[in-house]
Parts: sequence; structure tokens; C-alpha cells
Amino acid sequence: MGFLEAYKSFWKNYVNFSGRAPGSAYWYVFVWNLMIIVPLHVMEAVFSASEMIGGVGGGVALFFVGLRWLYWLATIVPLTSLIVRRLHDTGKSGFLAFLSLIPYVGTIIILIFMSFESDGPNRYGDVYKKSDI
Repeated sequence: MGFLEAYKSFWKNYVNFSGRAPGSAYWYVFVWNLMIIVPLHVMEAVFSASEMIGGVGGGVALFFVGLRWLYWLATIVPLTSLIVRRLHDTGKSGFLAFLSLIPYVGTIIILIFMSFESDGPNRYGDVYKKSDI
């Protein structure tokens, strides 16, 4: 799965919690999200610093905070569905996605699970089909 194809699939499978997703689908979306969130966070920091030294950046910084939160709200459901499908691909239950609710430790556990190899044919299907992705 390619870089752009993975991001399109991420939005296309917004609430698809069944089936499987390859590791590349998760990691490419991870990189896409970093490419969107990090610049928003940097812009927020720049304008916050500008306000501290007497500039007019406070309102602009709040704008970037709002954009970051809107993006996070928009991606929480599709990211959860992608994590569930990726867990299915490694032969694990999608309910393990609830581990991400544990502060800090849960995120690390999920990242480790996302790094596992595909399980081959399992109870969630043979292998992912082009239509599943």
C-alpha cells in the first residue's frame, strides 16, 4: 500500500471495524498525522512565544490550537478503526484497542502491537483484499 493510498483508505474506512489492515496502512497514516499535527503545534508555539514578547500572536495561537483539536476530533474514530483492523491483522482481538486509554503505557503497548508482523490467515480473514484496504 502506498503513502497516499493509505491516507485515502484511512478516511474511506472511517467506521470499518471489521477486516484487516496491513502494517503499511497504519504507519503511513501515522506519518501523515505527524505531518499535519506537528506543523500546527509549531505554529501554535511560535505565535504563543510572539505574544510573550509583546506581539499579537495570542489569537492566532488559539486558532492553531483549535485546528489541532478539530483534526484530532475528526481522526479519533478512523484511527481507532484502523488500530482495530491492524490488531485483527496480527491475530489479536480488536478490544485490545482499549489499552490506548491507559495514559502513556497504553500508547506504548499499542505501538508495540502495531509493529507485529501480519499473522497470515486467521479468524478475521485470509489476507486483506484490495476492497478491505
